Amino acid sequence: MDKDTSRRVNGIKTLDELRALNARNDKLVKDFGIDVVTFADPAPELLEQFAQIRLLTGLCIERPEMSYLDEWLYQQELSRLEGNTQAITLNLDIESLKLRCTTETAEVARLESFLEQTQELTTPTEEFEKKKATLEKNLEVVKSRHETLPNIPDDINLDELIANVRRLEEDDAARGGDK
Repeated sequence: MDKDTSRRVNGIKTLDELRALNARNDKLVKDFGIDVVTFADPAPELLEQFAQIRLLTGLCIERPEMSYLDEWLYQQELSRLEGNTQAITLNLDIESLKLRCTTETAEVARLESFLEQTQELTTPTEEFEKKKATLEKNLEVVKSRHETLPNIPDDINLDELIANVRRLEEDDAARGGDK
């Protein structure tokens, strides 16, 4: 046999296998009470895609291996679970960021309140300059009054001062006693 003939024979065998498989699938569909005509529009299309996927992936051998389909379903479930896990992780991250944002907002409010209170307690620059000028004027007045006061000697003899006070008291007592 030449190559073309063997290809034709293999193609015919494959077609016969597909027809047998199709007949078997039709029987299974009827046994389950599924009427392909009553499906909604996307259902036959999905069945057609499923059949093509089975054909392209090699699931259409004499005894189709459903493990490939099971593996695909497990992979879909794994993807779904990974997505859920990632969503849960992201939700936890969002919640922690919201909590952090709330605490940061409270801290900012507290610091703004502190800043307002300190600004209320501080003296504005203009008022400070006015007070400083007034105090300088008062200092000048006090200095000028101090200069008009008589100079008191730095070295006062306390014993002499006490003796003078006693003499004055005695003189006062002598004068008061005479009257």
